[in-house]
Amino acid sequence: MEQKDIFAILSKPDICHYFDEMSQVHMYTKHYLLISEEISEEGITFLQPLKEHRDAYDHLMRVFALPMKERKGNDAEKYVLDNVKKAFGHEYRAFFDTADWFTYICRKYIREELSFSAKKKRYEKVYTDFEEVKSFINKVPFLISKYREEKDVSNHETILREVLDYKETMDKLLEIYQKVKAL
Repeated sequence: MEQKDIFAILSKPDICHYFDEMSQVHMYTKHYLLISEEISEEGITFLQPLKEHRDAYDHLMRVFALPMKERKGNDAEKYVLDNVKKAFGHEYRAFFDTADWFTYICRKYIREELSFSAKKKRYEKVYTDFEEVKSFINKVPFLISKYREEKDVSNHETILREVLDYKETMDKLLEIYQKVKAL
């Protein structure tokens, strides 16, 4: 088996589907991980998502190392598919780890800042949505709990939908964070 044979296997629709979604999940993770590192008060990096990225990379490299092994035909295709699925699972976990950290940082900052009377009054003077923001911030823990309950790495059909749902909450939190930060 040669690398061109690996690329032929990887170009099959059932495998391309995983790469399409995995690349989206990876880029969302990278985006929020970089923001989290910048807005983290301690300026720290959360290592768990990076470990998951490393593990995903390892599964993909196993695929490209296949010419060094004795697998052939359907056995090779199954091996490739299994490793691509495992890589996707690691990318999925990296996203959720990043999302949990990101939402914690944002909620903590928003709650702390708006707990100061002067900051709250400035927010209410500049923006008209304080009650909606307060209600949303109070709902976020329950939304996150729901996302975590529904999280199922073994069900590859729903992974992107779950990521996009969580991303929507993250985007709203980031918007609020930026408004509070601008005061």
